Amino acid sequence: MKKFFRAFTYAWQGIVYAVKTQRNLRFHIAAAVYVTAVSFFYELTRGEYVLLMLTFSSVISAELINTAVEAAVDLCSPERHRLAKIAKDAAAGAVLIAAIFAVIIGVLLFGDIAVIKEILKYYGSHPLALAGLICSFAAAWVFVFKAGT
Repeated sequence: MKKFFRAFTYAWQGIVYAVKTQRNLRFHIAAAVYVTAVSFFYELTRGEYVLLMLTFSSVISAELINTAVEAAVDLCSPERHRLAKIAKDAAAGAVLIAAIFAVIIGVLLFGDIAVIKEILKYYGSHPLALAGLICSFAAAWVFVFKAGT
């Protein structure tokens, strides 16, 4: 039983390491938070929320796998090698594919111009909400670009 729960500790340590060291993972996490916030302006169905969560998890999981591949390749091949490059590039390509499809899904779910106008109107008429949004962008920028330094 101890080993079972210890595995969760190791998994959590891997996630924390990746968040601390991988800027792109932090970007995807921030994007997921903003997309979730925007989703409340839409009348999404339960199925659409499931699709959204699967999309988030696929991109974030791909980033974690990419981090693992990069670390393993660096351990096995500290010097430059053609096969090491292929492994790293393919892992990064997996993240890119997941991210491209996440954008496509986002456009399909949130591409309603009428709702986008309502969101803009809301923030235009609620200065405090707009100030909070701007502050959150600043916090997200620090999280994405400064957290690992």
